[in-house]
Amino acid sequence: MWRSSNKYQNRENKTGNYHYKMFKCFNRKFKINEAAPPLDVKLAFVECTNHGDYMTAVQLRRFLVLYQEEKDCSLNHAEMIMEQVVQRRYPDNKSYHGKGLTINDFFHFLMFDDLNPPIRNEIHNDMDAPLSHYYIYTGHNSYLTGNQLSSDCSEVPIAKALQNGVRVIELDVWPNSSKDDINVLHGGTLTTPISLIRCLKTIKEFAFVASAYPVIITLEDHLTEELQAKVAEMITETFGLMLYIPESQRLQEFPSPESLKYRIVISTKPPKEYLEEKDKAIEEEPELETDDKSDGDQEYEDYSDNYINSGDLASGYRRLITIHAGKPKGSLRKELRAVSDKVRRLSLNELEIERAAASYGDDLVRFSQRNILRIYPKGTRVDSSNFKPLVAWMHGAQMIAFNMQVGWLFKAGVFNLDESKLNLSTNIVNFSTKKGYGKSLWLMQGMFKANGGCGYVKKPDFLLKNGPDNEVFDCKRNLPVKMTLKVRVYMGDGWRLDFSHTHFDTYSPPDFYTKVFIVGGPADDAKKKTKIITDDWCPVWNEEFTFPLTVPELAILGIEVREHDMSDKDDFGGQTWLPVSEIKPGIRSIPLSDKKGKKFNNVRLLMRFEFVETNKYPAPIHILSSSSVSGNYQNKNKNKTKSKNHHRPKHTIKPESTSHPTIPMSKQTYKVCFCFQRRFHVTVSEAPADIKSLFQEYSENGIMTVDHLHRFLINVQKEPNATKEEAQAIIDNLHLNIFHRKALNLEGFFKYLFGVGNPPLSPSLVAHHDMTAPLSHYFIFTGHNSYLTGNQLNSDCSDAPIIQALKRGVRVIELDIWPNSKKDNVDVLHGGTLTTPVELIKCLRSIKEHAFVVSEYPVVITLEDHLTPDLQAKVAEMLIQTFGEILFTPGSECLKEFPSPEFLKKRIIISTKPPKEYLESKNIKEKENDAQKGKSSSDEEAWGKEVPNLKGVTGAHEKDGLDEENNYDDDLDEKSQPNIAPEYKNLIAIHAGKPKGGLTECLKVDPNNVRRLSLSEQQLEDAVGTYGKDIVRFTQRNILRVYPKGIRVDSSNYNPLIGWSHGAQMVAFNMQGYGRSLWLMHGMFRANGGCGYVKKPDFLVKAGPHNEVFDPSVKFPVKKTLKKVTVYMGEGWYFDFRHTHFDAYSPPDFYTRVGIAGVPADTIMKKTRTLEDNWVPAWNEEFEFPLTIPELALLRIEVHEYDMSEKDDFGGQTCLPVSELRSGIRAVPLHDRKGEKYRSVKLLMRFEFI
Repeated sequence: MWRSSNKYQNRENKTGNYHYKMFKCFNRKFKINEAAPPLDVKLAFVECTNHGDYMTAVQLRRFLVLYQEEKDCSLNHAEMIMEQVVQRRYPDNKSYHGKGLTINDFFHFLMFDDLNPPIRNEIHNDMDAPLSHYYIYTGHNSYLTGNQLSSDCSEVPIAKALQNGVRVIELDVWPNSSKDDINVLHGGTLTTPISLIRCLKTIKEFAFVASAYPVIITLEDHLTEELQAKVAEMITETFGLMLYIPESQRLQEFPSPESLKYRIVISTKPPKEYLEEKDKAIEEEPELETDDKSDGDQEYEDYSDNYINSGDLASGYRRLITIHAGKPKGSLRKELRAVSDKVRRLSLNELEIERAAASYGDDLVRFSQRNILRIYPKGTRVDSSNFKPLVAWMHGAQMIAFNMQVGWLFKAGVFNLDESKLNLSTNIVNFSTKKGYGKSLWLMQGMFKANGGCGYVKKPDFLLKNGPDNEVFDCKRNLPVKMTLKVRVYMGDGWRLDFSHTHFDTYSPPDFYTKVFIVGGPADDAKKKTKIITDDWCPVWNEEFTFPLTVPELAILGIEVREHDMSDKDDFGGQTWLPVSEIKPGIRSIPLSDKKGKKFNNVRLLMRFEFVETNKYPAPIHILSSSSVSGNYQNKNKNKTKSKNHHRPKHTIKPESTSHPTIPMSKQTYKVCFCFQRRFHVTVSEAPADIKSLFQEYSENGIMTVDHLHRFLINVQKEPNATKEEAQAIIDNLHLNIFHRKALNLEGFFKYLFGVGNPPLSPSLVAHHDMTAPLSHYFIFTGHNSYLTGNQLNSDCSDAPIIQALKRGVRVIELDIWPNSKKDNVDVLHGGTLTTPVELIKCLRSIKEHAFVVSEYPVVITLEDHLTPDLQAKVAEMLIQTFGEILFTPGSECLKEFPSPEFLKKRIIISTKPPKEYLESKNIKEKENDAQKGKSSSDEEAWGKEVPNLKGVTGAHEKDGLDEENNYDDDLDEKSQPNIAPEYKNLIAIHAGKPKGGLTECLKVDPNNVRRLSLSEQQLEDAVGTYGKDIVRFTQRNILRVYPKGIRVDSSNYNPLIGWSHGAQMVAFNMQGYGRSLWLMHGMFRANGGCGYVKKPDFLVKAGPHNEVFDPSVKFPVKKTLKKVTVYMGEGWYFDFRHTHFDAYSPPDFYTRVGIAGVPADTIMKKTRTLEDNWVPAWNEEFEFPLTIPELALLRIEVHEYDMSEKDDFGGQTCLPVSELRSGIRAVPLHDRKGEKYRSVKLLMRFEFI
């Protein structure tokens, strides 16, 4: 039994025997063979376990690295996989032996497709290029439910297409019968119309369910000018701020998918020109070719300025068009070759693209480098079938418009229809029943599994760039083999769980075989199949196939299982298609899907993939990297052109040693103007002068012994408790060669200093702060709207971001709970928005599973409650049943003092407020908000006037509608809360209530109970000027929660230092919205072993001798000086980035920014000089930072790559708590924008305090 990617299968394995009847009287008995691991799996297990019976996490990691080629795999990842396998294999945990994975456990892991998938699941393409650089998942006549002639028009297929990741929706818009409104229908057919507004509302609701990247609406326009204006009004009112409106009416370059995230884009053409061209086409076209045209699909381009100034098109309507289409000025070839500074869209049907590709394919490729080509089905495909997309993809066409629906045809006369109305010949009408899905659609679905299934796949570079002689890619040329793919089909299983035992054969078990295809370049197409295994529900083939590939970037691997039938057509047993460029090497689980592309619950294959690079023959220039170009060019152009390519590896895994792979060449070559090359020497890391001087001081005759190193650790690294045993361990862990294992030479000493064993913070992951104080004495790692996957308006609600937050160490999870649509269950969603809900029980189970993976200290669940008493009681039952004994229940209704994190280890705590008070508070707050205006100042202004964040929304309410728990005073009077379910109320450990007056009243400290108060970031900023000391006093016993203001719909964050400096414990952040603010949050909670709880400084938890409290607005004297922050050098970019990532023409020009984030007097940023053309920059610069409040100071470090003509590129960042910074020379690892650690990038720095 295998687990599907979405849910557990609760059915038991069907083992034993199956009985088949013959002639209604004879019984045939067949034994069901249980799936067993193939020989290769057994051998891998034996090798990785050293012939042991159990596989540990360390051994599993070895398998993942050696066999699965997951070079970045960490031990934590292997442990997570083991935990998942054990939970599924031993759900009651009683029968688990605790020793590791058995061979059968290991085999089951390999068959779990969610733990061992065949392709990458994350978005990894560069999304900053123009739209014309991507293949885009495109629908054709997206509103049709079936065939092209007589099916209904509906919003349902639009919703389904968007849910499946389709990014281009086509709508044919026509006047309704009374000519006063707009319908969507397939003109000239018997399809039933649907109103345009219903389609638009559906697009708004489902646009970003599957992907955050833009949805393009192509309008086939058949309207009058008055109705165009009405369409413009509909679109503007429906989509609002989601609608992208270009700054100019004709773009010189399309915007990028990244810049258009969560935006709707309009593409259409002038209707007057459309109608004129249609009449002309009808007169001039030969009668035999009319069937090749699809009504409403005639796309024409007009590139003259007269088009833009045309008075026929309503100005408001024309203003919305981003991707323009018009009519051609002549032949297709002339149109493709027309030179224009404006970008545009051209549409061709499938026959036209085939003819054009055969005659002038290079013109198609060249055109599609800047412009968009849309290919649609020919008119005879009235059954909604599709065509092969490879010819179009090979020529750079971005929009291959496919019929996503299932279609069928009728026979003339059956439905009393007049054939003359169909405008088709009789032989077409008499087609038999057909379906729109098939291999072509499977191929399309396979292509767009790439890049995380986001609907946009970056085209290969050879389709975007010309060669040295301005040549373009030509798929018809005889290309050399670039790569060979080896595919081994081991076995299959799961059919007995997903099909009845007589589905394939009435008299015996099925006879399965597997077909393996490659669809791609002309020389790459291949089809092979395994032998037939008779009478077996679990066939074992164990056959290997080899596929030489000339264009692997565009190859799709097809896999189809069939059941052999001698007397009839073979039965279908499952299929899947995978982009070769995304396939992960190693032994993989391949889930199969049905004919419609829906994944079966249990059917899958076990296969192995191996890639063999072919380097024997030189490839054409448009396929090879830039280093293949010969010539000389020595003048450097510092006004650089950027080449935005993504990193080679993922950056989330910590390397286990400091050794890098050998640099493959001593020089790097950069291509200039396609025909010249520039060569640069690759610099190897060398110890700075300070390091050499220290080595001389602490060594003799070039050798540093254990005694020398011990003295260095005490004197320079300021580790007074260091022992000689620890010094010896440092030498041993460096894995030096046999001649240097008892001492260090300069190279070994430098390797230690720049290695992972010498971090800037204590390498111990153990919490070292006093954890026995009340919760109010700690800063707590807090999430905001923890269930959202993206922005605050229309992203998905899911348990995935909750799991990610908990794995990062977040200790406070916020859930907004609402009744579901039937009012009989509880959902989690962001109310009043377009976010899609997730069930509360799913979130609670995920919290239970992952709560204590990173930290054993308590997880607080803050419930934003919008429920009836009945549903509150249901929530109470869910909480008790889900968490059981780990749920902390307070002994009294309100606590006099919060318990400590130590006391609450591995406990779940509930924090919420009465819903009645919530509603009263909300009404008050809404009245207050009417008089308020949102501030647009950015977080970075508090950090040294850095570039402010762009705001996508202005004028919105200051407060997020679901965080309305402002200024609460706890009121536990039973009479004021008659409707609260008592069992629900009894679970609340951290109380919040309704406001009882102004902020002065709310901040009063009650000696008999403690509570939680929430303020928005703006409310806190407004309050600190007047009530700053009151806030500090309040937070000494009570909890203050600060959350983002409501206009942060992009899930951005704010400066947390204002909250921290006033004692706020829960500074709630959007963990999905990365940026400098979130980097600070990550930095703060690296303290105390990363446990999610950081002890507040004593001056924030204790009053002075005269009952005075800390006042952050007072300027204090310098308490401590971070006297020396020396930035010696950096390395690792060479290994983690492509050599043209930062600059297409030369190595990068790095500089480092170093600064302090803290109280205003301490906040500052400084930077090093820029070092040109160097992958291993050595700055050797020193900075000094006087600190008045070092307890709240964070050291900020950022590396950027300088560019004169564009925004400087990002090269890494980290943020470190000054209070935990270790003195001495340290290796400082850098992280990406999302806070994930790079594999190799780091700085060598020195920290000294006085």
